[in-house]
Amino acid sequence: MDFELIVNFVVAMLAIVNPVEKIPLWVEASEGGQKGFQWRLAGLIIVSSALILLLFLLLGRQIMDLLQLNLASFKIGGGLILLQFGFSMLKGAAVELEKEDIDRSGTLNRRVLHRYQQIFIPIGVPVIAGPGAITTVIIYGSQSGEFQNKLFLSIALMGVLAILYLTLLTGPYIQKLTGQLPLKLSSRVFGMILIAIAVQFMVEGLVEVFPGWVNK
Repeated sequence: MDFELIVNFVVAMLAIVNPVEKIPLWVEASEGGQKGFQWRLAGLIIVSSALILLLFLLLGRQIMDLLQLNLASFKIGGGLILLQFGFSMLKGAAVELEKEDIDRSGTLNRRVLHRYQQIFIPIGVPVIAGPGAITTVIIYGSQSGEFQNKLFLSIALMGVLAILYLTLLTGPYIQKLTGQLPLKLSSRVFGMILIAIAVQFMVEGLVEVFPGWVNK
């Protein structure tokens, strides 16, 4: 097992998914719903996002081969996307959500599905399973090599999304306890980490495209 690869993957995914940053967005999107409503809605969003990310983690290299893309180019392009998202986090403008009215009619499941259709875009895609996360899982999945590493990367991904799920459920209480300022500060810190990861991706890609740079 490549322990360093898995640890770097977890750190990168935590920075990109950034559970803390999702709290204000989630509080707004699930406003007015009771506890059972919020639990089911959060679970549905997390499961859908997990399926998308797992697809690219396990089959990302095959998708790249089908599109005739190489890993170095994807690192450079993906790094640019991550860099842009990191700067957006620093500015506090990574997420923009149009507020929707809550449908209070029908059964609990119908209300959950109705709200899910309203907020999966943008919360599921592109906020959780967005370009940054998809780029990251493809790159790390391509670097994993053995099936054992892919298995542990999948488990690590599920762990990150489980943390996000718990954060969403406790989000309203955390926001009431801490207020807006600590959440905004933590988002800026994660933005700086994401920028560093993005630069590393681009440097690795450029070194592969221009190997002569290293020898100079």
